[in-house]
Amino acid sequence: MKRTNIITFILLLGSTSLLYAHDFTVTGKSGEKFFFNIVDAKKQHVEVTYQGNISAPQPSLYTGEISVPARVKHNNTIYRVVGIGKKAFSNAASLKGIVLPSGLSSIGDFAFEGCSGLEKIVFPGNSVRFGEGVFFRCTAIGQVTLGSDWTQVNLKMFRWSDRLTSIVIPAKLISLQNLKSLKQLQSIEVDANNPNFTSIDGMLYNKDKTILLGCPRGRSGKIRIPDGTTAIRWKALIDCPNITQIDLPASLQILSYREFSQMEHLEQIIMRRTEPISTAELNGQKVFLIKIAGKLKIKLLIPQTALSSYKEALCSTEGEYAEVSANTPEGFPPEYALIPSIVEPTNMLGKSMLSGVKDFSKYDKP
Repeated sequence: MKRTNIITFILLLGSTSLLYAHDFTVTGKSGEKFFFNIVDAKKQHVEVTYQGNISAPQPSLYTGEISVPARVKHNNTIYRVVGIGKKAFSNAASLKGIVLPSGLSSIGDFAFEGCSGLEKIVFPGNSVRFGEGVFFRCTAIGQVTLGSDWTQVNLKMFRWSDRLTSIVIPAKLISLQNLKSLKQLQSIEVDANNPNFTSIDGMLYNKDKTILLGCPRGRSGKIRIPDGTTAIRWKALIDCPNITQIDLPASLQILSYREFSQMEHLEQIIMRRTEPISTAELNGQKVFLIKIAGKLKIKLLIPQTALSSYKEALCSTEGEYAEVSANTPEGFPPEYALIPSIVEPTNMLGKSMLSGVKDFSKYDKP
């Protein structure tokens, strides 16, 4: 009988620990209840967690806009909030906005999974480590404030949202990854104090404005690359299907033949340069080639005085083309230039598509 009572006690203790996965709760300024786990008692560190347990989750209590506290008190001890635990806010469909505290160092796997109403996120100034799928199925995110001290960010974590149309790059950012993962992004702005990047007309350039690094995927209509730009980085334009006209400056020296290959609505390319540039290699020879998206009726407008030289240089031969190896930009392995791509005549800009222009001034208007 005594042994039976002990076993019963152990089972009850186990079920209780499953029911209360958190160590303690704290009520926020707006009345919301936060659940915490102590992750380091000696350092007095805690992380936000969920109510209940993974196998029997409790309905989320979070609604509207909330601010996670930077410090919380429990049993006369002040704890620092250093993390958002795995699935901490999972399926909080009524959560609209969240401000994360200074000192937060990590956000766990699927922390905000299924927060379908989440629109606004304010991150702390300090750097933060992100787990997998942090914002999985967060489809409404439209406003994101990145940390002022962040040196890198992977925009892929916001890829489930179709409402994020603009983003501001902070002053200390060095590395921006997966810009093209944001399908509806239309504008990139850069803090004026950033020494690495700048923004022109919502597009990302290096600081001295000589290299176009990225065009937001959601851009549509006409875009103009300003004079002084000497290079368009590989894949800066390639995933922008809704651009109808692109205006390239006379200063341009480096351009990949693939950059326009996925612009399904492209109607016009303006090249102000007075002589064609090498955009690809065929059998080790540099050639001028423009790959387009299928049977589009595109016009390539060039200086009237250069019409004959462009027609002579324009390559329209089917073959396996590669990038110009000397143009390999930083961040791409040199062997990438050697990967061939078969280009068929139906995907090539033809000589009949060229048209000479005496005066480009009418194209200078916005």
